[in-house]
Amino acid sequence: MRNEYDVIVIGAGPGGSVTAREAAKKGLNVLLIEKRERVGYPVRCGEASTTFEDLQSFGPIPEECIESRIDGLIAYGPAGTKVDYYKKDTGVMLNREKFDPCLAELAAKDGAELVTFARASAVSPVQDGKRTVTIVTRDGVQEVKAKVVVAADGVESLIGRMVGMQTRQIPDLTCCGVDIKVEGILTAPDYLTFWQGIDYINDGYIWSFPKVRSNVTNFGAGFLIPKKQGPSILEVTLDWMNKLFPNAKIISTVGGVIPVSGNLKEFAADNFVLVGDAAHHTNPLTGGGISAAMRAGRHAATVIAENIAAGDVSKASFAKYEKLVEQDFGKKHQFQLKFRRFLLEQNRNDQIDTYNFLNSVMGRDGHKIDLLLHPMRTAKVLTKFVKFK
Repeated sequence: MRNEYDVIVIGAGPGGSVTAREAAKKGLNVLLIEKRERVGYPVRCGEASTTFEDLQSFGPIPEECIESRIDGLIAYGPAGTKVDYYKKDTGVMLNREKFDPCLAELAAKDGAELVTFARASAVSPVQDGKRTVTIVTRDGVQEVKAKVVVAADGVESLIGRMVGMQTRQIPDLTCCGVDIKVEGILTAPDYLTFWQGIDYINDGYIWSFPKVRSNVTNFGAGFLIPKKQGPSILEVTLDWMNKLFPNAKIISTVGGVIPVSGNLKEFAADNFVLVGDAAHHTNPLTGGGISAAMRAGRHAATVIAENIAAGDVSKASFAKYEKLVEQDFGKKHQFQLKFRRFLLEQNRNDQIDTYNFLNSVMGRDGHKIDLLLHPMRTAKVLTKFVKFK
């Protein structure tokens, strides 16, 4: 590593790698560091993401990174209710052990310097227009300066806290989750399948995501961090797997926490920005964050390049980055946060009404005429949601 760069990106997940690549393509000197020896391992997410076409805008992405093409989702609710939503090419299932290295390699190919097994242990205050990052590697400790530091260090975001950003996970707005890799395809191979509501897990959901290429399923569950002692998320997940798929054969298990708070209000400071999970750029309804992290990375790189060229990398100069993110997916995330809270706070009968309403609007076997045939139910659901705070 050199002693100084235009940009240091901490974390080679999808958001970090896209930020590094886009910044390098704009002519900036970029260092991308990853604390683990292997980019993309271990995998700590369900691996569902955006459409193949959208992914290719960050590519080229080889087919081997794609496990399944997804054409819809099925959500089971209380009392046998179901929403069967069909849309061709809704999204994909990724192989993150291949996808993440692919993005990091694209960044390196376009000029970013990639260093693995390199952990950022400290970030200094701004001095002479730069921040200094202390980086621990196998060879020792090195201090490296940059005009802008990008923290894409995931849900923990220790780097954000080092510079005074409020990145801490609030229990009421954080899910704990477990994802279990299971042999074979448990549910429809081209669908994401969910179970949610009072009959299942009310303050979260259960999922089954097929990975056809590898002939495995990512089965898991997540719920809000509980206020009181109770069964662990691992115990709950295994219990539901045994109920739904008693013969499932486990290959591996991972766990972690997922921010479902909606975007942080502020995710930039002087000479510093947050990207991806570090900025809580995750869907508050599903917990998915791959696509949002990459989109945020692209916006961050654009604004970083503009600000460095203008000689202003102050917090105020990054208001444009925050605005671009808000316009791209921030407002959508706020709507999804409201809907999640609305759904979780309903009683069982109201959840049943809501699932039936959603199936009428979205379901493949639903009919919008049902909205007219059940005007009281329709009016009740819509009125409650509009009034919900």
